[in-house]
Amino acid sequence: MDQEQIKMNFLDEAEECFDSIESALLHISSTVAETEKIDLALRAAHSVKGGAGMMGFMTLSEVAHRLEDFLKILRVHYHSINIDVAIETLLLQGVDQMRHISDLYRHGLEIDENLSRDLEIIFTSLQEYLGELTPEDEDFLFTQNEQVDSASLMFEEGAQNIIDNFARSMENLSIEELKFTLQSACEQLSFCAQLAELTPVIELCQSIQQQAEIIETENIKALCDEAIKSWRRTLALVMRGSLDKLPSSLDVSFMPLEENLVSWDEDDLSSLTEALDTVTTANLFSPEETFDENDLSSLSDALDNLTSEAEEISFEEELVTNDNREDTEELLIPEEELALLENALSEAISETAEEINTPVINQAKPTISKTSSRQTVRISTEQIEQLNNLFGKLILERNRVNSHLEQLKNFVELMNQRMNKLEDSNRLLRDWYDRTSIADLITVAQGVGIASKNLPSSPLNEQFDALEMDRYTDVHLISQGQIETVVQLKEVSTDINLELQEVNRGMQELNQTMRSLQKNVTQIQMRPFSDLVKGFPRLMRDLSIQYRKQVNLTIEGKNTLLDRTFIESLNAPMVHLIRNAFDHGIESPQTRQEKGKATMGSIKLSAVNRGTKTIITIEDDGAGINLNKISQRLQEMGFSSEQIQQMSSHQLVNHIFDAGFSTADQITELSGRGVGMDVVRTNLHEIGGEIQVTTKIGEGTKFTLTVPFNSSILRVMIVESGGGFFAIPVNSVREVLNLSSETEQNSRQITWQNQTIPLISLKETLTFHRPYQSRQMSGNPIINQSVAIVVGEGNNLGALEVEKYWGEQEVTIRPIESYIPLPEGVISSMILGDGRVLLLIDPVSWIQSSITEEQTFIPSIPHTFVTPNTKTILITDDSINIRRYLASTLEKAGYQVEEAKDGQEAVEKLLSGLSVQGMICDIEMPNLDGYGVLEEIKGKPEFQSLPIIMLTSRSNEKHRQIALNLGASAYFSKPYNERELLETIKNLILGKE
Repeated sequence: MDQEQIKMNFLDEAEECFDSIESALLHISSTVAETEKIDLALRAAHSVKGGAGMMGFMTLSEVAHRLEDFLKILRVHYHSINIDVAIETLLLQGVDQMRHISDLYRHGLEIDENLSRDLEIIFTSLQEYLGELTPEDEDFLFTQNEQVDSASLMFEEGAQNIIDNFARSMENLSIEELKFTLQSACEQLSFCAQLAELTPVIELCQSIQQQAEIIETENIKALCDEAIKSWRRTLALVMRGSLDKLPSSLDVSFMPLEENLVSWDEDDLSSLTEALDTVTTANLFSPEETFDENDLSSLSDALDNLTSEAEEISFEEELVTNDNREDTEELLIPEEELALLENALSEAISETAEEINTPVINQAKPTISKTSSRQTVRISTEQIEQLNNLFGKLILERNRVNSHLEQLKNFVELMNQRMNKLEDSNRLLRDWYDRTSIADLITVAQGVGIASKNLPSSPLNEQFDALEMDRYTDVHLISQGQIETVVQLKEVSTDINLELQEVNRGMQELNQTMRSLQKNVTQIQMRPFSDLVKGFPRLMRDLSIQYRKQVNLTIEGKNTLLDRTFIESLNAPMVHLIRNAFDHGIESPQTRQEKGKATMGSIKLSAVNRGTKTIITIEDDGAGINLNKISQRLQEMGFSSEQIQQMSSHQLVNHIFDAGFSTADQITELSGRGVGMDVVRTNLHEIGGEIQVTTKIGEGTKFTLTVPFNSSILRVMIVESGGGFFAIPVNSVREVLNLSSETEQNSRQITWQNQTIPLISLKETLTFHRPYQSRQMSGNPIINQSVAIVVGEGNNLGALEVEKYWGEQEVTIRPIESYIPLPEGVISSMILGDGRVLLLIDPVSWIQSSITEEQTFIPSIPHTFVTPNTKTILITDDSINIRRYLASTLEKAGYQVEEAKDGQEAVEKLLSGLSVQGMICDIEMPNLDGYGVLEEIKGKPEFQSLPIIMLTSRSNEKHRQIALNLGASAYFSKPYNERELLETIKNLILGKE
């Protein structure tokens, strides 16, 4: 990144600092100046000052510096007290000037004289109010910032004098006097440290005293120098408040002992340096160049020789004074530095050795810097939209894979169940095999006539009887093969389960990655509502001061996401509406007091995401819109009195959005400035938005702006009502209630949070003028009973009744492109993982369309789903092929099918609660035959009217008569007439109803 781009990035960051300063300064004149807010403004101003100076924006740096000084004065002298409103205004004007200077730098313009003159007026006025920053103020801030207590301050003052006096007296003292003075200084510092409870300082002084006792006389001066150095560092740490870093002992490695150093001549060091440079250069700057093994071997041998030489000498010192270096012909390097050098060389050799055997990629490594993490790129809105669409397709494909994975899990579970049953059969077969293997198979073979594969054919084999040697027949061989096949299938089943677990784990990781990706995509496309309204508190503050009308601005939903492209488009309409609310809505303090209102008015801004829309409201508690004035203005525009009288209040108030319409007596700079509300509506229409207004005389006015929430990904809840499946945006739902406990008897209302709200049936508000049959959802609903979904807010609050709740999903939204208008409340469509397309509905629209202006509930329309009532038939037969064939026939005829492999399973399903409208049953089945089913089922009162059709290969009259006597409704023998069977089923079910 070039320097110009870095400077532009800094100016972007500076805007955030300007916002922080402005936010901290707003309303400090009306409330107590909080220390935390002033500190926040100080940090932001300091950041701008330093950064602007580094970037060469000197004027901006100087302004930030002067503003920082005045903030410091506030911090020292005005914290926790009220500040004059004039000071607040001047400080905010200083922030405005910094913004102006930043814009000039951004566009490459010069700072003009008018700007300099304005700055001088601002800072001169601030100086008259606050004065100049003094060194004492700086010291106070320093101690406040570092949080030094009074004991530490006493230590600082005492220790500073002790150290300074000792340092000044060193030059004039003899060795013995110097040693005594050092001991005395240690005692004085220890006493000061005891008062401040600085144990590490006491231990440090004790360590110096011990060294003074044992050190050689010629080294006492070096000890004093080191003691002063250590004391000054300790004093600085105490002043900084970094008590955890205080040294507790004196480092004795300061002695310049030459015999403890490794001696290298200049040629050796030069050779080693050249080798290191070669390795470093090869690694860092020429990725294509590598060393051969001989070069590396030579370099490694040289390093080993140098290391061996260094190990022969032990040394205790790290420091070599400059005088010793100048007087020494050979270069002296401490052992620690040699170790570091050795490690660096070893790492370089190791890395280069790896490059010999590894293909080198010609790719330079990026340089990591503070500015790299702040790099930005500019992309068009079309590219962002394409990215959003592609991500939507990715979500759709992910949901499809998840759907297939769930089906695969169900199949594997079914396979496991059947493998368990096969294992039971295999165990029975194995028991039979073991029993028959010890029986007299020869007798069985002769008597039954089964050929033996291993009968004795020689006189030698005839010498053994059946107990002495096993005989095996074809049955044994088949059984053995069957047993082994079952075992192999069990192994395959286990492998499938393991692989399915791995796939499931991979899908979980993919889903987590998708969630992170979606968060980042949303951050790219969306910005919080706070970015749009961040300048409005300052606007309201300036208006309140200028027009002497106190208004409190409240902002809710700051984290609500808006399309990035809407931020700029919405700014002008929002400013116009706020100014209009301040001017025409909020009354003067005297008028409000006469009406019994608080003298301070209120304007509230809020934003919330509702489905595919973002709702922004501007609400005030002022006088409301005078409908009489609107009527008078309409008459002036040519409307007749009859036309005006026929208009509802809603239609009347919406005329304020007509071009050229205004009820103001005179044009002012505050609100209209000659521009009507039609411009606001026009700007909103350009971005696909709408605006509505509600008002009440004496209570206030509320403007509601609706703009698209352009996200192709939405979290929805799947509900079922009237046999159809629908999606409702989760962010539109307030609560889900159980109707069994909340619904009032014979009433279409429920009580929610101590208020009565209307209950609207979802199936009664959707009209289908053709037969409609939806596909069944896989699995079971989470809530399998009627529930009420509370939606809306304010006067549009209500509840939708649905019959089943199937859970939540993250889905891709797809627009419905049609020239035919969509039904009321239908937003768009969505695609589930199984390919099913569902309607995405807006529950708030249903509430709005079902509640009149007088808050009366609109009577529900008759049942609108013209859906055939699907019947379920239970097929009971021990042949899977017959069950499948019958199921195919019945499903083509519009029936749903349940299956049972024998009579016992059929009885268990019915007794467990399976609801069917008819049953087809075979007679000859294992476990429980068809007659047994009739005995069990028809003997219970709840199944007396259940039609049961017997379908069997037994066609004689005796079997037919027994079945009919036991309660069978019809009797068919195979082969049967398909049309006759379907007609009989239809008649029996209709006769039952």
